Amino acid sequence: MENENLNGFVVHIYSPGNQIIQTQTNNYYGTVYQGKSEGGQNGFSDEQVIKALQACVGKDQVIDTKQKWAGAYWCLRWKCNYPVDPKDFCDKIDRLNLGLPENYDCSYNNIRRFCKLSFMDCDPFGKSEVKVSNMDKGVYYWCREVALKLAEELGKTGLKIG
Repeated sequence: MENENLNGFVVHIYSPGNQIIQTQTNNYYGTVYQGKSEGGQNGFSDEQVIKALQACVGKDQVIDTKQKWAGAYWCLRWKCNYPVDPKDFCDKIDRLNLGLPENYDCSYNNIRRFCKLSFMDCDPFGKSEVKVSNMDKGVYYWCREVALKLAEELGKTGLKIG
């Protein structure tokens, strides 16, 4: 369902977990985002996300190449209401100022093709099995490994995932 008009509301559904509802009246036009407000998505502060990412990124860590940021995108998109658009996601990560070496930065050019794979539209922590094509299985496994490790590190920040 995209751009459906429901009694004065326009609903844009970009993925199952990210919906934008716009209200329109004679005197007001505004946007309401499903989920928590900026800076406290699903109960995680930016500082907690930074701490979890710093534990996952670097040599001999789960995110040891720029392409593996796609797994972080998958996790943070679903669990922390981070942007669905990969470019917006990378911009948000850049604003967090992680203090990582340049060769480990999150780059849109390195994750854009992975973020378009069909399994990215499924919750990586969902109860049902994600359907993955044979061509995408290798990417799926390392993205899932990153998502699970990042979720584990978020859990260590003091809040429960799921």
